[in-house]
Amino acid sequence: MIAWRGFARCLIVVWLLTPAAAAAEPVERILEPNTEVVATLQALGDNSSCVLEGTRIIENLGDFAAGWHRMKETGPTGRDFTIKMAWMSDRKRAFYCGANHNSPHRLNDAWEYDLASNTWVLLYKPDYNDRGPITDYDKQTLFLQDGWLRTKRGGPAHPGHTWWGLTYDPVSESALWYSAWPGYRLQAKLDAIGASKDDLYPGPPIWAFHSATKTWKPLPTAKPWPRSAFGSSLEFIPELGGCLWQYRNSTWLLDSKNKTWKLLTDEGAALPIESLVCYDRERQLLIGHRGTYKDAPPRTYHMSLKGKPQGWENVLESTELPNGHDARSLMYFDPVGKVALLYERKEKQLWSYDPDKRAWSKLTPQGPAPPFGPKERVIAYMDPSRNVFVAIGYGRVWCYRHSRAD
Repeated sequence: MIAWRGFARCLIVVWLLTPAAAAAEPVERILEPNTEVVATLQALGDNSSCVLEGTRIIENLGDFAAGWHRMKETGPTGRDFTIKMAWMSDRKRAFYCGANHNSPHRLNDAWEYDLASNTWVLLYKPDYNDRGPITDYDKQTLFLQDGWLRTKRGGPAHPGHTWWGLTYDPVSESALWYSAWPGYRLQAKLDAIGASKDDLYPGPPIWAFHSATKTWKPLPTAKPWPRSAFGSSLEFIPELGGCLWQYRNSTWLLDSKNKTWKLLTDEGAALPIESLVCYDRERQLLIGHRGTYKDAPPRTYHMSLKGKPQGWENVLESTELPNGHDARSLMYFDPVGKVALLYERKEKQLWSYDPDKRAWSKLTPQGPAPPFGPKERVIAYMDPSRNVFVAIGYGRVWCYRHSRAD
């Protein structure tokens, strides 16, 4: 019995010393709904919009990166090629994470937004700012575990943009982020902790964030692997029980439970990098869209997931199509309206796409236009539980309903 107790104590000590075991505060799963917000959303009809004011922010940022952000007043906001949000079907909230290119910060924080209470909640306080010269701060913060460069609290220490490579996986109850990033500052960070690139995990850089425990965890996987690429997409497909990773004409299925990859197809058209992708579950159809790319005009793509995927098909091409680019536009599928909705941030223009007609339409909502200023880094998502497209600025939220549900 004494030997067993001693062994148990050793296990506890080892557990406490691992980054992933940093004290996890319980997450409040229910925020008190704002009755005015709920009433306003319920009143929306077909092709109608509204503006919500006074977004609340629940954070514990302290003085971290003071002067480099206004998140105490604005929430996280968009960050260069980091504007996608992921709908969490079990939590009924939208998840957001990802880093800027450089200025004003490169943080590893994680947030969720709750529409009914019009509230941002900081889930993971940033514990590393990946910018500037290497100092003792980096040496004291960074940690290499099983080939993954992490902070002592467990967060990613080489954070990338999300591009369109962010999704929510209800199988693992976590947001999954394909966090690919160039070697910016990487060698200097490794030198600071006495490591080399040979010590790094060589597979796909998938990070999982578990909202229920407020923890980041890397997701190592077995070979074969997709190629490493920037500007790819990641989308959970319920019928396949996993996430589709898409780059050019390569489509791989990630099984987060078994930690494996499977190549589904490398045929068909090559989807341009930095494209927008969404999934129409009723039609079992992936929709891709990209604005002007090199010498090609805007194009729309389909990939049917009925039967064996045959790759992307270029179904539409015209200079009259919307701009589709994962740093300038946001696109999600509306399951009630049965259309894809695409929001152009600069133009503040909303479009709809009908997959059956293969046609885009500019929308003129009944109600207020998006209220955002020219410098607001707006981010957005589709809230299927409340049947609205949600665009979030600095203290103001614009909601749009395409079709009222029965």
